[in-house]
Amino acid sequence: MVSEQGPVKLTNRWPRIAWGSIGVLSIASFVIGFFVLGRFQQNGPTLGIWAGFCRAMGLTADLGPASEPQPPRRTPTRIAWTQDTLTRIASGNKQHGAFVALVCAGCHGEGGVSASPLYPTIAGMNSAVIYKQLDDFRSGKRPSSVMTAIATTLSDRDTADVAVYFAQRGGGLQPVVGEGVPAAGRSLRQRDSVIRLVFAGDPERGIPPCAACHGPGANKLGAPSLRGQHTEYIERQLAAFAQGMRQNDINQQMRVIARELAPDEMHLVADYYGAAIRRE
Repeated sequence: MVSEQGPVKLTNRWPRIAWGSIGVLSIASFVIGFFVLGRFQQNGPTLGIWAGFCRAMGLTADLGPASEPQPPRRTPTRIAWTQDTLTRIASGNKQHGAFVALVCAGCHGEGGVSASPLYPTIAGMNSAVIYKQLDDFRSGKRPSSVMTAIATTLSDRDTADVAVYFAQRGGGLQPVVGEGVPAAGRSLRQRDSVIRLVFAGDPERGIPPCAACHGPGANKLGAPSLRGQHTEYIERQLAAFAQGMRQNDINQQMRVIARELAPDEMHLVADYYGAAIRRE
């Protein structure tokens, strides 16, 4: 039986309104999320429309900063222990070095034996150590207004010559010599805390023994001998490394170690190596 009203007509408009609303909301969300909100970044400048869109899409989040000028790379020293460097130091002229050393006597004493704890004794110091420290002063890697002014007047040849001269002077720092098997009592079982630090270190804090680099018994290239050095000078340098005021240690080993030492430990170690103390 056919209805008298004819075919059924669809007059419900709500489905079209719903789909239309979803479409409008989707477009609005896309525009706001990718073109508006994407431009704003926390603690940073507002980006352009295209840059904000790309950042929201995750395409170029880090490319902008990478393309900007970067700060210069910071290195602790200009010196590398290559064969050329070691040969240059070893070829230093002692006689000419004695002439260059005249300017050093005012602070470091006659022949490099300092009478004041403000200045280190450099007589007997390894020539590679002296050469490196003078270059660090010259390049500004180790700050000191007085030493920088002096070092900048020296040529590389002068630096090698004066380093050899002071290294061969006696009456200053005691030379580092191999001792073979460690003496008894120089272990982690030692009750004396300074002996433990000097000869065994502190593995729990990542502190190696001081003697492994500075003697007695061993030596690391570029590390100065400390026996006979002024107690006050050693203590000041440990504090400078710990506070980051001195940053010319290759691989940051001294900064890492010094930060782990308490002030009283710095004093004990400095006192052990100091000129007035002999426990050997």
